[in-house]
Amino acid sequence: MQPNLYQKIDRDIAAQLKALGIGEKRSQKLHFPCITISREFGCEGNPVARQLVQKLSTEEYPWVLFHKELITEMSEQKDVQRDLIESISEENRGQLHQYIEHLLAHKPTNVELYKKIAETLRILGERGRSVILGSGAAIINASLPNILCVRLQAPMDFRVERIAKLLDIPASEAREKIRTYDGKREEFVYEFTRKDVSSPHHYHLIFDNSKFDAGQITELICHALVLRKMLPQQTG
Repeated sequence: MQPNLYQKIDRDIAAQLKALGIGEKRSQKLHFPCITISREFGCEGNPVARQLVQKLSTEEYPWVLFHKELITEMSEQKDVQRDLIESISEENRGQLHQYIEHLLAHKPTNVELYKKIAETLRILGERGRSVILGSGAAIINASLPNILCVRLQAPMDFRVERIAKLLDIPASEAREKIRTYDGKREEFVYEFTRKDVSSPHHYHLIFDNSKFDAGQITELICHALVLRKMLPQQTG
């Protein structure tokens, strides 16, 4: 990773944590949901995540987006991990430790990094007001009551056409890239959690991205939050 990209990620992390109030004495008064988005490569995960953040944010309570690169970098920075841990109660810290030990009892490769990633995902999930894209967040946070887990999928031809157009590459190259990235994502989540990320049992909502575009999916997710009474009443 290039140094200027590191600097950009560091700035992004600082901005995201500030928006959530992590590291500050003031804590939010309301309980908010967290939305996790898992997707097959070539689906509109990023556009949906960004539209959700924009639609759900208010001046007092902005929502934030965390993607895999941010999650991984946050998990490797000691000061960020300290602020995250200190943002939860002593009792919750003990419960978090027990949960992570149980989750990673199979002792995967790079277990120490996986522990930190799991802690990051779990704390962000508990705090809410976030959209987490990828990283197996739906599986890590499955037991939290404020979680809405979404999966985007689509036929291969739809994804090939979208990636070929997006990256300006031949369809054959786009197809190979999709297979490679899908495989890497599935392998990462299985090594991390021993779960199949593509299993429908991990998700509250599954969308066929070839039938619903990013804007429609965003609206349906927000409607689901309302139906499940997951959005707090923000009274003055």
